[in-house]
Amino acid sequence: MPTAPLSPSPGTSRLERLIWLLAAVMVAVFLTCLHLTTTAPFKLTTFHRLVTFNAVEPFQHRVLLPAIVAGLQVYLPLGEKLLFGLLEIGGWVVLIVLAYRALVLFEIGRYDLMRRVLAFTVVIPMFMHLIAPDLQLVSAFVADNERFDVGTWQPRALFYYVYDLPAALFVFAMTLTLARYARAPARRYMALYFLLFMIGTFNRETTVFMLGFFLLLFATRMPWHRLALLLIVQAALFVAIQWPLNWLFADNVNPNAQLVGTQYENHFIANLVLLSNPLYLLTFVARFAAGLYLPVLLWHRSLDRRLAMALIGFGLPLIFFALLAGRVQEQRIFIEVVPLIWLAAMQVISARGATAQPLEQGAYASDRPVAVPLPAVDARERPDPAR
Repeated sequence: MPTAPLSPSPGTSRLERLIWLLAAVMVAVFLTCLHLTTTAPFKLTTFHRLVTFNAVEPFQHRVLLPAIVAGLQVYLPLGEKLLFGLLEIGGWVVLIVLAYRALVLFEIGRYDLMRRVLAFTVVIPMFMHLIAPDLQLVSAFVADNERFDVGTWQPRALFYYVYDLPAALFVFAMTLTLARYARAPARRYMALYFLLFMIGTFNRETTVFMLGFFLLLFATRMPWHRLALLLIVQAALFVAIQWPLNWLFADNVNPNAQLVGTQYENHFIANLVLLSNPLYLLTFVARFAAGLYLPVLLWHRSLDRRLAMALIGFGLPLIFFALLAGRVQEQRIFIEVVPLIWLAAMQVISARGATAQPLEQGAYASDRPVAVPLPAVDARERPDPAR
């Protein structure tokens, strides 16, 4: 049946882009103020101890932001809390911009303005992991005066660690860079990835899990000898950065360290015990990535291969390590994987919408001619020159 001519997808004017950027800054200021006022640093990793390089390990050798703030204080008469806050504002803005670029890369959303609006939704799961307090169940239920009632439930503020948001940004940016390289191989993308990998390793050692993602993504896309060489280079860079930092701060002993031969803590059994409480487990799974893992699991067949490799190669090892060395009450320990789950959810929802739309339109096709907008194209359906 003939249809009316399609109008081009609306773009975004300069004024709209400016308003979008200003909105991103306002959201960033709000989230930073909320983060700084509802959380506090751990007593052994206060802002002052970090910038004087006196915090305990392994927190102190995550030195990127403390070094930046210490350097700025040489020239600026500003306190540590203000400087870390200003850096966090910039981090939230970068997160929203990266989210928009991710939606463009994976062709999610029908037009540019829609993608810019959707990009703001990335802050929701990030908020759930960085800012929203944990729910402490002192006593889940009580029986009082022959009545069954709710017990003592208390919100418990999270700790503030300066490297959490930057860690998520570096992993997000590296994932997008590798996804772009897999689609259209160019040396500049690989060079950018290595630059982000090196800088991100100064921020937190979880960049090592990118090697698993790198291996899975390119196992069938490049010769094995080249893949092995690139993995060796990454491993060498990681050791070259992390070993001197560990040596430099070896005297910053962590009194809570329990993993033999390291400065890391062991919370694995305690985490399993905590998650064995059905009510707490329910709150944990509801909070994790704001539940966005559900559409990913439900519609995993529609998941872009590049995102699938990121979740398997990077996300699963990170989650296991976080459960081993981190406290599950602080869901910030999973923060690097949160933007990846958000993007995967956006991608599968978009892919499912694109396949379901023709059926919905067909139900009304016999009524009258209508203008049908083109459905979003799944990135996997496009020919991949890297294959």
